[in-house]
Amino acid sequence: MKKNILIIGYGDLGKRLTNILDSNLYNFSHVSRNNKYDSDDFIKWDWLSEKEFEHNFEKIDVVIFFPKPAKNDQSGYEDGFKNSAENLYKIIARTSIDKFISISSTRVYNKESESLCREIDSIHPTDFRGKLIKQYEEKQIALYKNKLIILRFSGLYDSQSKEISKNHLHRDNAAKIIKFFIENNFYFKSHQIFNCSEDNPLGQISNKKIKDLGFIFKEYN
Repeated sequence: MKKNILIIGYGDLGKRLTNILDSNLYNFSHVSRNNKYDSDDFIKWDWLSEKEFEHNFEKIDVVIFFPKPAKNDQSGYEDGFKNSAENLYKIIARTSIDKFISISSTRVYNKESESLCREIDSIHPTDFRGKLIKQYEEKQIALYKNKLIILRFSGLYDSQSKEISKNHLHRDNAAKIIKFFIENNFYFKSHQIFNCSEDNPLGQISNKKIKDLGFIFKEYN
């Protein structure tokens, strides 16, 4: 029987993900404001509206949530991360869910810190973006508990990128990480957080936890 995958915030990463997942094993529904990437089974939904969307799944095996700031100011981040997540929960809470993969960011770490940042460390972001993303993570943990996997992505890049962040992650590696957690059932007893950042001797983000689990980063640069 095919597994049902609901992708919220379908964009470039969602497209890359569906391209590498076996369509014989998974049913997809893609939720977004527009159908820019010409996906099948598209559902139009504005995550800031009070309207709900309908899906055809009696059970959802995996939800993948790509939050996106509405604008780069504080209200835009609050809408894109916190408010959209709360609106989404009101809709899908009525459906049985096995796994929720919530995309986050290594922005939650203090940029001024010179120590290696690990998932078990207490986080103390200094800018409003990091603080709001931290609040978003905390809310997701409260809502989804042991069903939740938080993936903290470092700065995304691809072959078209002119600049690459010190802590970085190729978009194809990002899609492969999500695929890794869809295809493998690790039966975590509580929510899990994973840093997703490629090896870099100058970087400050530890990727040991996800590598110990078995994920292998492909080298692109």
